[in-house]
Amino acid sequence: MPNPSHRAPETGARRLSRAGAALLAVVLVVPVVAGVVIARRFDGDAGAATAAAQSLPRVQELVDARQLVPVRRVVAATEVEKIDLEALRAEREAAKAEKAEKAATSNEPFEVRVGSFNVLGSQHTAPGGDRQRYPPASTRNVGAVNLIGKHGVDILGTQELQADQLAALTSRTGMAAYPGNAWGSTETDNSILWDPGVFEMVSGSQFTITFMGHPHPQPILRLRHLATGREFYVVNTHPSAGGGRYAAERSAGQNALVSVVNNLKAEGVPVLVTGDMNDREAFYCSVPPRTGLVASNGGSYSGGCRPPASPLPVDWVLGYDVGWSGYWRDTTPVTQRTSDHYFISALASFGG
Repeated sequence: MPNPSHRAPETGARRLSRAGAALLAVVLVVPVVAGVVIARRFDGDAGAATAAAQSLPRVQELVDARQLVPVRRVVAATEVEKIDLEALRAEREAAKAEKAEKAATSNEPFEVRVGSFNVLGSQHTAPGGDRQRYPPASTRNVGAVNLIGKHGVDILGTQELQADQLAALTSRTGMAAYPGNAWGSTETDNSILWDPGVFEMVSGSQFTITFMGHPHPQPILRLRHLATGREFYVVNTHPSAGGGRYAAERSAGQNALVSVVNNLKAEGVPVLVTGDMNDREAFYCSVPPRTGLVASNGGSYSGGCRPPASPLPVDWVLGYDVGWSGYWRDTTPVTQRTSDHYFISALASFGG
């Protein structure tokens, strides 16, 4: 009998044979163990045990060598899935941290220079226009851009801003605009301009009033202050001018503005309002008392309406849940023939 210490080295065939035997043992043992477990699980219930025993051929199929590859693939896919979940968790944690950081600064006070300017639409000073004493818009645009820089406004509500004037002002100041051209080239008049380095647009919507006999959309813009993450609304409007039926349209426009402002207030964020209201004392005694808006040029309506001091322009800058300072009624647009309206601006303070 050969000495065990001097056995011949195993060949590759013998190793494969031994591996096959081990695999066969697994194939034979696993169903038996599974059967024992199943039998114990259903002990006392012969019908259930019989049904479970009938599933053993399927167990045999699952442990067949040819089924191991798909099983490995499932495991590998699960591992990849775990990695993706970890990445997702990391992204969520980063988003939470960013949100917490913004929340930490959300109560910080900040100030915004807000203006309102009826630029005198280019159609009024085109050949055949009705205001020939003013130069064409191509000339007046330079003055409008200079006024924007002079006042240092961060937000500007415009009226009568035609498409050619919109292009000139935004390209030369770098300000963004809503609606801009979004509603078509004939509805750029009441665009709101803002500095995209200070704010980002959150949303935009509209409400409609009748202006000089025709329905026109008026913009509602929601902005986010980039430095603090705080949000607020800007509403810009231009009701009808004149008497008779236009006076009735103007009154209806004021009522629409009251409804809009009160709905926005319910969201719990500040509201700014700009516009050529084509009204002075009558506007102040009608709109602010019903909305809680505070005019940047003063006035009071507690215990009776007391409008701001004269001279009052028809152009207004107002706000809800903001403080005002630095009101500026700039008459130079008229004296320098840039527009037939004054440029109005004031500093809005958003408290902590």
